[in-house]
Amino acid sequence: MTCRCRIFPMKSPTNAYKNLRGSMTKIQRILARVPKDVCQTDLHHLKVQSYVLLSHSAFEQYMEELVLFVSRAALKQLKEENTVCRAMVSLVASEAMQQADESISRRKIKASAARDLLGFAKSAVSNMHIDVQGNHGITSADQQKLMLPIGVDPDGEHLDVFAALNAFGVKRGAIAHKLRIKTEATKSSVLSETDEILRGLARIDADACSQLK
Repeated sequence: MTCRCRIFPMKSPTNAYKNLRGSMTKIQRILARVPKDVCQTDLHHLKVQSYVLLSHSAFEQYMEELVLFVSRAALKQLKEENTVCRAMVSLVASEAMQQADESISRRKIKASAARDLLGFAKSAVSNMHIDVQGNHGITSADQQKLMLPIGVDPDGEHLDVFAALNAFGVKRGAIAHKLRIKTEATKSSVLSETDEILRGLARIDADACSQLK
């Protein structure tokens, strides 16, 4: 799927996704000489856990880069073409709801900016970037916070992919927050899990592109 935007073309796979695939290829090297279906030594266990931690970081970085790219592209369309794409509609709507919710700690938009679409959009994108900088995961809460504002619903047609991401985030948390040498995961299981997520993220990548129409 290709998103045709005259000023800021965005095609799938995006650079963010290409970078992710390259990173995953490099990360996979850590599993060299680890048996496929069983960890026989402490080093094998540690390598598998390291692969999970590094893969989690790569998935997190991809989500953040994709969100930044889409939000910037949507704002550029509005500024230079006076075009409101689906991603911008989602960004503005999401920001408006968060501005109105007193329980959400958020940088408030000045009345002067809120009175015109471009001014509000600039502030919405700026706040979106702050959200990205404050992100620290790929679980369901992180997905909702990052992906919904650009028009990609984690509870929508890609629910299976986002569920797999959430499960992987939980797996990473269990490793990161507990001092444990041995793990039930194997080289085969973690490679299968990350391959499935990568394939699913390709679909999300295409969906993100379509939001710029």
